[in-house]
Amino acid sequence: MLLLDWVFIATLSSAILFALFSLFWLFRLFQTRQHLGELSHVKTKNARKRKKIRRKIKKTTVKRKKQRRNVIACLVLALCLCATAFYSRYYQATNLGERDSDGIVQGYYLLNETINQINRLSENNNSEKAENNLRELAAKLSSFGMRGADGRLTTEGQRLLSRYYNQVKELGLNLNNQSSEMIENPQTREEYIQVIQKTQVTQKKIIDYFKVNEQALQQKK
Repeated sequence: MLLLDWVFIATLSSAILFALFSLFWLFRLFQTRQHLGELSHVKTKNARKRKKIRRKIKKTTVKRKKQRRNVIACLVLALCLCATAFYSRYYQATNLGERDSDGIVQGYYLLNETINQINRLSENNNSEKAENNLRELAAKLSSFGMRGADGRLTTEGQRLLSRYYNQVKELGLNLNNQSSEMIENPQTREEYIQVIQKTQVTQKKIIDYFKVNEQALQQKK
């Protein structure tokens, strides 16, 4: 379980606990008010009893103020902890986790490198090396089929990531199944570049949606 999961559970549990405390003190406050009202309505001609009642009223008033502070304090703590809990959940839903972040970083590099290697196929002195590199890239791209979007992300975020992972996987499988003759065909190469660029469009949507620093991605290429 991730740290933010523990933060959500701990803060939400604490918020519920303080909410219960606030209800407890609110009930005690209600009882104290009733008791204070009863004392205020007591009438007696005995000076000693009147003095005793005044002391009780003063003591009960102080008690009521303390209970009121406890109610407010518990409510404020409950609201703050509840806000913290749901913010942590919102943060998880709108930010890439470590696994998905690694997937975007790796995919960004692999797609760009695949375009580079396809372009090198036209260079006679590098075509054989480029073919070998493409096979290795195809295997890595195909492995994206084992990835799945984090279920804690928003529906839109999961949809974009799932589409991206599937596009990258299909690209890798198709590259792996193509013969050298077809890969070396200029028209086939252009078709593959168009497929990669289409995948990069989805990649760009993910970068914009999750506010990923694309300059940092470019530096890791």
